[in-house]
Amino acid sequence: MPEENPPEVSTSAPIAGATGSLALRDIPIPDYCDVVVVPTGGVEEPDPRVWAEAIFAHENSPLTSRGLRALRDEAVRLFDMVPPPQKEFVADEVVGSEALIVDDDEKLTVRIGVALLPGGELLQVTTAVKYRSVRGRLAFAPRRLMHAAAVNTLARRAPTTIRRRALAGDPRAASLTGQVSRRALGRGPSTDR
Repeated sequence: MPEENPPEVSTSAPIAGATGSLALRDIPIPDYCDVVVVPTGGVEEPDPRVWAEAIFAHENSPLTSRGLRALRDEAVRLFDMVPPPQKEFVADEVVGSEALIVDDDEKLTVRIGVALLPGGELLQVTTAVKYRSVRGRLAFAPRRLMHAAAVNTLARRAPTTIRRRALAGDPRAASLTGQVSRRALGRGPSTDR
């Protein structure tokens, strides 16, 4: 019986999955790390920067979070204090099908990689955190408990945010978005013309 040669593995190709994430490039041994993988909900958006911005957009946060933030801002205004500006996450780098968000401060080094997995039907969000001090460890401790669940919620809401932005921005994108929605719901292609 002739031996079959095993398929060749290319060493130059990037590794798919969490181990090849840009988030772990800068922080190879993080103090905290999580990986969340969610479906893209039928949205055919190939740009990981769009996905990263949709996940962490203010409009994507749940109404309870927005309501609590509004109450905090009003309480701060009552005492003549200025509320902190809304933090915006913007992709700092895009390599292939992954966008990297860098969010460092004096206490923490944070990297968030948002990648479309091969096939474009799954979205992977990899978070790596390195504590710079004891204060960083203490500051991240409460967030550590709910971080993966919060990112999961935001990532699952991202397809809706992208669809909403497409409807608001470009009338031609509305018909495309409708087709994608119907396909995601299993209703087949649009019959509208």
